[in-house]
Amino acid sequence: MLTRYMGMSPKSQSYLFTFGLVLTFLGMMLTDMWLPMVAGAIILAGLAVESWVRVAYIIPMHEEMRAMQKQIRKLQSEIRTLEYDE
Repeated sequence: MLTRYMGMSPKSQSYLFTFGLVLTFLGMMLTDMWLPMVAGAIILAGLAVESWVRVAYIIPMHEEMRAMQKQIRKLQSEIRTLEYDE
């Protein structure tokens, strides 16, 4: 969705966006200026959901894919050595 700031971990970004969303909802409840805050709440909700999905699914999937690629390279090298020996 959006480019991430690389100085923060995705988990920290998730906490930050969730905290911002909670503060926005709190501000909407406690003030009369809740209507202008709706746009911020929508944006923060999108960022928070995206960061939750990234932490829960995308990052573990990338790590699993790296491990599988490593295993594939190892198996390919073993196949090459077996073919070379024949």
